[in-house]
Amino acid sequence: MKKSIIIPLALTMLFSLAACGSGSVSKEADSPVFSPSPTAAIQPAETTPSVAPESKTEEASGPVSAPVEAVPADNGDPGAVDVDLTQLSSTMVYSEVYAMMYEPEQYIGKTVKMRGLFATQEYNGERLYACIVQDATACCAQGLEFETAEELVYPDEYPEAGAEITVVGTFDSYQEEVDGNYYIYLVLRDARFV
Repeated sequence: MKKSIIIPLALTMLFSLAACGSGSVSKEADSPVFSPSPTAAIQPAETTPSVAPESKTEEASGPVSAPVEAVPADNGDPGAVDVDLTQLSSTMVYSEVYAMMYEPEQYIGKTVKMRGLFATQEYNGERLYACIVQDATACCAQGLEFETAEELVYPDEYPEAGAEITVVGTFDSYQEEVDGNYYIYLVLRDARFV
């Protein structure tokens, strides 16, 4: 009886400690920096290339399972939000963003609203933008890259790095080749600041 309780408890403790090991946010000059490293991406099971190297235009596809909704959407409103992370506690937001990264196929095509810290970084000659959320203790951070619906000029038309932002966009993914490996990256497309 004791063995059946001890083993799941030990596994739970092990997984909870492993969650805080991400190095995707760093403090440099008091502002968060988004690091889109391949280790932060999800590597697909297949290693057969389906996109040309250095291309971000091919969208990853896969089966879509039952919809996940953090906050139910108002189906009568065309601008309705499917997953509203702004209504959740900091612990629940962090958990929901983790779920988005762990099972992205459940969120593809959903309209997501989230609040967090604005971060930006130059990566492969392109400027990337992200909304970073932290857990309740602020020891761990997760973030989602976003692409604005409008062509905005950086830095004039964007918030300062580290500023609190709220963005709404459509959850999507894209595949990219890095050093011969193919990775799936997650993004909020057609995002707008609210």
